[in-house]
Amino acid sequence: MSDFHIQLQGHDIGVTRQEENIFIVRLPEKTIHLRRKQDNEGASHWFEEGKDNETPQTEAIGTAITTWLAQHSE
Repeated sequence: MSDFHIQLQGHDIGVTRQEENIFIVRLPEKTIHLRRKQDNEGASHWFEEGKDNETPQTEAIGTAITTWLAQHSE
């Protein structure tokens, strides 16, 4: 597991990478578990655990996580 922070709507959001494609995101109002899935064309989609659709919020969080990971990859 690794911990890092992303910026989202002016907030510093804590994120823990639990597995390759599972992230725990500590939003101001609640903590959510996000899962990154790729479609058959290779595009990433972000789903809150237990839900079957990507929302504008999960997409924005996923984009911020993807950006952070790309900037901090070794």
